[in-house]
Amino acid sequence: MLAGRTHANVAMALHGVRDRLTPEGAGPVGSEAFVRVYMAAYYYLARCSHLPEEECEWEVNACRFLFGLVHAADPRLVPEGLREVLDRDPQRVVPAYETVHAVGSALLLSSERDGFDEGIAASIALIAWAREEARGTPSEPHITFNLGSALVTVARCKDAPPGTREAGVRAMREALAALPAGDPFRKRMLTGLRQALAGQPPAAHPDGSPEAEITAYIRHGGPERLERAVDLLRAIIDAPTTGEQERSRRRAELGQALRIRFELTGELTDLDASIAELEAVLAAGTPDAEARATTFSLLAVAHLARYVQLQERPDLEAATRAARAACDDPATAASPAHPQRLTDRASVLTMRYRVGGDLADIDQAIDDLTFAVHTTPPSQHDHPVMLIKLAVALEERAVRTGDIKSLDAAEKLLRPLAGTPSDTGPSDAGPSDSGPHQLLARMELGDVLLARATLTGDGTGLADAIDQYAAAARASAQDIRSRLICARRWATAAVQLGALGAARTAFDVALADLLPKLAGRTLGRESQEARLRELPPLATTAATVSLLAGEAEEALVRLEQGRGVLLAQALRLRGRQDELRAASRPLADRFEQVCAELVAPHRSPEQRRQAAGDFDALVEKIRTLRGLQDFQRPPSWQKLREAAAHGPVAAINVSPLGCFALLLTPSTDGGALDHLPLKVTADDVAAHAETFHTAVAALTDPATPGLERYRHDVAMKSTLSWLGTHIAGPVLDHLGLGHPGLDRLGPGGPLPRLWWCPTGVLSLLPLHAAVLQDGAHVHDRVVSSYVPTLGSLLHARSRPAPQPGRASLAAVAVDAGPYPRLHSLDEELAVTSAMRAPRDALRDTDATPEAVLAALRTHTHAHLACHGVRDPDVPSRSRLLLHGGELTLRELAAERLPDAEFAYLSACHSAATGQELADEVLSVASAFQLCGYRHVIGSLWTVTDAMGPLLAGEVYRNLAAPDAPGPAHALHRAVATLRAHDDYNDPLFWASVVHSGP
Repeated sequence: MLAGRTHANVAMALHGVRDRLTPEGAGPVGSEAFVRVYMAAYYYLARCSHLPEEECEWEVNACRFLFGLVHAADPRLVPEGLREVLDRDPQRVVPAYETVHAVGSALLLSSERDGFDEGIAASIALIAWAREEARGTPSEPHITFNLGSALVTVARCKDAPPGTREAGVRAMREALAALPAGDPFRKRMLTGLRQALAGQPPAAHPDGSPEAEITAYIRHGGPERLERAVDLLRAIIDAPTTGEQERSRRRAELGQALRIRFELTGELTDLDASIAELEAVLAAGTPDAEARATTFSLLAVAHLARYVQLQERPDLEAATRAARAACDDPATAASPAHPQRLTDRASVLTMRYRVGGDLADIDQAIDDLTFAVHTTPPSQHDHPVMLIKLAVALEERAVRTGDIKSLDAAEKLLRPLAGTPSDTGPSDAGPSDSGPHQLLARMELGDVLLARATLTGDGTGLADAIDQYAAAARASAQDIRSRLICARRWATAAVQLGALGAARTAFDVALADLLPKLAGRTLGRESQEARLRELPPLATTAATVSLLAGEAEEALVRLEQGRGVLLAQALRLRGRQDELRAASRPLADRFEQVCAELVAPHRSPEQRRQAAGDFDALVEKIRTLRGLQDFQRPPSWQKLREAAAHGPVAAINVSPLGCFALLLTPSTDGGALDHLPLKVTADDVAAHAETFHTAVAALTDPATPGLERYRHDVAMKSTLSWLGTHIAGPVLDHLGLGHPGLDRLGPGGPLPRLWWCPTGVLSLLPLHAAVLQDGAHVHDRVVSSYVPTLGSLLHARSRPAPQPGRASLAAVAVDAGPYPRLHSLDEELAVTSAMRAPRDALRDTDATPEAVLAALRTHTHAHLACHGVRDPDVPSRSRLLLHGGELTLRELAAERLPDAEFAYLSACHSAATGQELADEVLSVASAFQLCGYRHVIGSLWTVTDAMGPLLAGEVYRNLAAPDAPGPAHALHRAVATLRAHDDYNDPLFWASVVHSGP
């Protein structure tokens, strides 16, 4: 009864009358066809009684379908229990192909279990006939899938024809592509295809081909592989023998390789080139639907990558359109490449969910990824990526819905890929040890464990999450961006656990090792900023952790390591190299040459990479010289304490974990450090900064009505009082500078200096104008200067002032842009003549960007009176408006002006940083410091045009005085004059102008 031969004989007997398996075709009781149906029905009934329930699903179907035919001829011939069921079933007779399909499937499964090859071959004949008969019916996908399963099974036989397995897998893919949404058998079919693909070997590519290099990079990492792939693809594309169809395909592959290289390095020009290549391929109108779908998919990922980097919504919309175009063509849904396209669409949907919060997006992403995971061979190089992305999507949904089972499923996917934290991967994995997949799996596993601990309140998984993050952050051969993200999460989780020691270690890895490499010299300025923008501020939290651990000196070092990264990098290329020149003039000359190459504008990525490599090699060589072991290293605590040589420095740290002031004061051994807790929170500071700038914007707008103006005036002054009560006042009191005995300039000499180094959005508030408890302003107690970092202050002091007689002034006055007219430019230009030095003036049409830059290069002092534009979201786009063009922060950052001394920026917002990248302290004023100016005067907000000549005239008069104490005191005295003026004694006017420098 259960023998394979018997089963095959019965099935083939039915195959012989397959065309007659209908009530009409089977004929009357006693006909040959009816007898075969009758005997087969009872045969399958008997098999059902002898087989375990889980093994006889298709036998049950065959039995029911066959007895349906018997019932149609004579119900009395059907067993009583089954007869009652068929009596109630109006669909008791099914099409012949359904019966043959059930018989063939039952034979297939039993023959697989028994290893009966002849039965498997017979089942293929049955199911293949059923498929042809079922064309265009709802049953076709299910029958096609089982035919594919049968072919995959028979392919395991040694005599199977070549291509049998491939034909089977293709049929299974076609079936799944045609399956209606929500089909109850979809999950089972996915599992079947996954099992069929389990033994498929990895795709073979010729050694040295672009495909082989890219596959090896995705599996094991290694930037050199990616470089070879890009070079090979470009050579093929440029070769005259390459056909147009081949060229189109290779251009799409080049687009993919450039985007992957961007993900490794952060170079935005690669990403832009990737998008350009892919759009060009699509614009050419390739007739091949498969190639077009894949190109759309690659374009979707490229736009998504640019959205992640720049946060510009049009890129996310473009990614969505391209992802839909890649997956919506039914003609390509059965392709082996379709799962990868679904994976790409899921990445876009996951980001859309993060942005918009629509659960339908994340549900669709999970569905796409589930399909992709099941329909991609595990040996395929991107299968681990699919598993990781599925885990990410499950975690995203779980965090929103509180579904712990989704987190459990995500952990199950990630554990095999992540390994143990001590595992470095297989020994033959190449130069990157375990490859990039393990790092990503560990990072996401840490996220899953952290999410579960947050949802359940059970912290047992928190320590495991920390281990995963730490192992990933220390994977030295992997990409810097992912490692830095892991280091930050490692630190955050350690703080949550209360493990301050682990958090300090994590921040050391993040700030001392990884952050400088994230925005390395090989990148263009825009790419550097984009890389830094992607991460939340690290330095302020790291400093707070150090202080909580009792390490104030370490806290100050952390602030320096994590703030002004680009500024510090640029200043090191512009510093004096007296010690190096004394040790080796040839190396000093070569160093100057390489530095000039690094800051030169309009350099290609290849040129930047070459110059950065030369720089690194040269620095290593210089460090072998006696006394220069620390050449070009960030300043240590011993160096930073020298910042207080001329007066106290107050670094105000604002972080989510707490706010405090680090106070560096002069001492006999170079500088003493104290810390002062502040009774404010980061949210307090952000709220007051927002209130203040809303008020200032309204007060400087002539259209603001009187009642509104009064309300905003109260808000502005309330903020200044809050600033004095909670931040500036306590700092002055702690430093012994808060008493009223120093509230006026007089015969006793100038007021003491104080350098402010605020962090975050606090840098948008005028600490020098804060109102103290006795009603005085900070301006009445100290001469305030602002510094982006202590390192920038040390750099400025290391450069000597111009020798007497060598100073010269470039004075620029221009009214450009769609802004209110500047009526006082001529008067302001005239007052600059008070400076006793040669002066060249550029007025209106003469003041082009090119002419102004040329003047800056040949003068020690600069005065620019013009409109300034601040871009709070992308501060590096802040600019000065000149005749016929703009002078941007990025253009200034490319200059090296070794003789620059003093710049007066009489332009709105010239000293205002942006809310984005606040700790990079990006402003037009900081750009002037970066390119060489030791002293810069700028404005935090819009200033009235009429005030300009008065303030500038006082500054230059003070600078020209015989006892001139320097620009900071010159501005301080000029502001005192403004405060005594009836028109400008309100902080709205005088508080806007600040000094930065030594």
